[in-house]
Amino acid sequence: MYESSDGHVLFMASEQAFWKNFCEALDRMDLFERWPGSKYADHARGNLEMQRELRDIFRTKTSAEWLEFGDRVNTPIAPVNNAKNVVDDPQFQDRLPLFTTEQVGCEQLPLPVKFFDEELPVPTHAPTVGQQTDEVLSEVLGLGEDRLAALRDQGILG
Repeated sequence: MYESSDGHVLFMASEQAFWKNFCEALDRMDLFERWPGSKYADHARGNLEMQRELRDIFRTKTSAEWLEFGDRVNTPIAPVNNAKNVVDDPQFQDRLPLFTTEQVGCEQLPLPVKFFDEELPVPTHAPTVGQQTDEVLSEVLGLGEDRLAALRDQGILG
């Protein structure tokens, strides 16, 4: 993970071909020649000197510029989201669109499970304190109107 000029990006050139694409596109083949790595799973592991070089390189562009660069030159660069910007991420919006305050009383994430050809129900506002007291006590506990009135008179139901 590297700091960009306006956030952070994840650079995962763990395959030598991706690392080479990155170096060629930056006109920094000196990096590839110095640290070619192995064919798979070797990018910058424990190489603090290379990581310092990459730290300085990644600080030269915005996260959006690095994402575009990665797409263009075929090297894996992904956004690193935080609590403030994750809701703007297109993949997040597609997979986990927030329920709004108007829908459920506060911003809320949906259940992060998808079912084919199935829409999960949208939650509703939670009841206010005491809103369903009579309904629960009468339907679930079987209390009649007289008993509910007596409980209220005694201050038990508020």
